Amino acid sequence: MQGFTKAMVLCSAALALCLAAPAYAKNVKAELAQKQQQTAALEKKSKELNSELGGLKTKLVGTAANLRATEDKLSDTERQLADLQARKEATQKILYRDHDALGGLVAAAGKFQRTPKPQLLLLGNPLDSARAALVMKDMIPALQGHAEELKTQLAEMARIETDISKRQTEQAQALKKLKGQQEDVASLLKARQDIYEKTEASRQQQEREVAALAKEAKTLEELERKLAEQARAEERAALAAAKKSGANVARNRSSGPLPSGLVQPVAGTVHTGFGATDDIGATSEGITFMARAGAMVVTPLAGSVKFAGPFQKYKQIVIIQHANGYHSLIAGLGRIDTVVGAKLDAGEPVGTAEKTESKIYYELRRGGEPINPRQSMVAQRKQDKS
Repeated sequence: MQGFTKAMVLCSAALALCLAAPAYAKNVKAELAQKQQQTAALEKKSKELNSELGGLKTKLVGTAANLRATEDKLSDTERQLADLQARKEATQKILYRDHDALGGLVAAAGKFQRTPKPQLLLLGNPLDSARAALVMKDMIPALQGHAEELKTQLAEMARIETDISKRQTEQAQALKKLKGQQEDVASLLKARQDIYEKTEASRQQQEREVAALAKEAKTLEELERKLAEQARAEERAALAAAKKSGANVARNRSSGPLPSGLVQPVAGTVHTGFGATDDIGATSEGITFMARAGAMVVTPLAGSVKFAGPFQKYKQIVIIQHANGYHSLIAGLGRIDTVVGAKLDAGEPVGTAEKTESKIYYELRRGGEPINPRQSMVAQRKQDKS
């Protein structure tokens, strides 16, 4: 009887499971379908964000290029204005000096010409009067020559003042144009930042890893080396994952050629060239540009941001990993407009120069070794110090 009861209990349990199985399977299928819908929605949203970001990046690169061209033209105008002001001051000094020197002589010559000759003979010693008459006779042509010189200098002063007025008008127009372009760039940067924030969770881990590396690194060279090692580890992991899934992923080779047409990171002139002696007496491993205060700074090559923020004495810096084992360092930034993990196109803004110190330092390395990028760089200006 006891065995029969146990069998009945087991049968009842089995029957209950059989009856419940369809309902359980139905719930699982419903949950799976819901998960699939959520995944599809996330993938669709991700594609939309990437598409939106791609359009923004294209606009940013174009708008930033126009803005930098305006900055360069404005700097040219300001240099021309400074030269014209210096010429004006030099001409004014000559005019004032000649005015004081010639004033008395002109007055004497005028008095001599108005005085009748007999009266001159009666005023003093006839011999002295004759000598004075001869001197004045020779001086009058010289005074006429000086008068022509003064006339020429006055005409030059008028031309300088006309040029100054023209350059001031150009400066005002360029400043107005620059302000509008800066507002356009700021709007695009805000839109890009909004997209970054929507995918912020995926970047937080990267930022934590970078912060840890920055804390461990004692020098900038060490930080660059650690970031390069991290990039190689990420590449190996991506290749392993691609190999496992059967996908074909191209590998960045550290021996790849330097791309041509690098974008100059900031509009301006070269202050210290690659290999030249810098301001502290050391051999420069990069290029230092003199730029306008607050000038727009862009990445010379497409790549991924590996570091963005302050680092020891270098203050605000950005390090960007490129294809073929290259990476860029940009220092001297007053403001950073990008984030760790961001994928940038060549010419896309990364920040602005400082308001008080307008020197931007750019360094290109491959495998830890500094590379001179100058020959491959599309310079905004032809004037180089070195």
